[in-house]
Amino acid sequence: MDVEMARTDLAAVKAAQQAAQHWFTQPAVAPLGNGHIHETYRVDAPAGQYVLQKMNAAVFAHPEVLVQQTQRLLRQWRGQNRYLVPEIVPTRDGEYLKAVSGGQWRVWSYLADTRVIDPIETAQQAEQAGLAFGTFQAQLAGLPGPQFVDPIPGFLQLRHYLAVYDGVAHRAPEKLNRLIQQHRGLADQLSQANCTIHGDCKIDNLLFDQAGASVLAVIDFDTAMRGHWAWDFGDLARSVCFSLGRVDVTFFKACLQGFAAGQNACTVADSVAAPCYVALMLGVRFLTDHLQGDVYFRVRRPGQNLDRAEEQFDLFEKFCALRPQMYEAAVEVLA
Repeated sequence: MDVEMARTDLAAVKAAQQAAQHWFTQPAVAPLGNGHIHETYRVDAPAGQYVLQKMNAAVFAHPEVLVQQTQRLLRQWRGQNRYLVPEIVPTRDGEYLKAVSGGQWRVWSYLADTRVIDPIETAQQAEQAGLAFGTFQAQLAGLPGPQFVDPIPGFLQLRHYLAVYDGVAHRAPEKLNRLIQQHRGLADQLSQANCTIHGDCKIDNLLFDQAGASVLAVIDFDTAMRGHWAWDFGDLARSVCFSLGRVDVTFFKACLQGFAAGQNACTVADSVAAPCYVALMLGVRFLTDHLQGDVYFRVRRPGQNLDRAEEQFDLFEKFCALRPQMYEAAVEVLA
């Protein structure tokens, strides 16, 4: 299996090298990051450093629409002056999306002197993360033109994912199925789309300065769409606690302090429900993908999506157990 995987990785890098040549002469390509969706590479070229991505066609059926929407988003996001904004780089022929080796590729500018902090290290970093994503929502509130087309049908909607899960639930482990059925009612919370959201507010979608003191940039805009503001907050709080390996109310409170400073839509009840909602939703998604044969999330080994599902369900139960303490923290922040 390891030899086969190595051959697959080598072929993927070779395809990335071929794609990069549409942008640069003599590019050097190496894998970058640990994303679950796209194949991502760092490119070293005579003109500098860049980020190359092969878009996952199984996830994003219309990459050309996605690129157009991202360009609109970036124009609006540049209107703030707190954070750096990455750019989509055209090919030498002026194209922003290139079909190569059976895939659609794009290139981003590389933001130097930044770093990802995962796991999170301090509550101050969590607050800075909340401020960045809250500011993002506030800035996108003035986005001109028509509403974005949802990048993925039913994305982040627990009710949708439960309906898909029901088709494969008979193959699910009994313990996990029982947990899901017990908490299906959570799908009725946070169901209303009320703003433009980032849609993937994980801690590794922020770039910090080298000292780790403040956020310099927000990245990964593919899932930007209309949604409930708390989906973003819930994903951030969940991501921070997941990176810590535990649910910590101090870090939940820090995330909320930052997020509420960036935008003014936060409420106590939705803030407390949000991490539970997102953790349960992700658990359902990972489990469904495992039962369907790993068609959505990239895996490195059989059973990896099942392991991911169990991790999220465990996190969900920990958030539920601490809801009284989270409520008290949210009241302190938002009172």
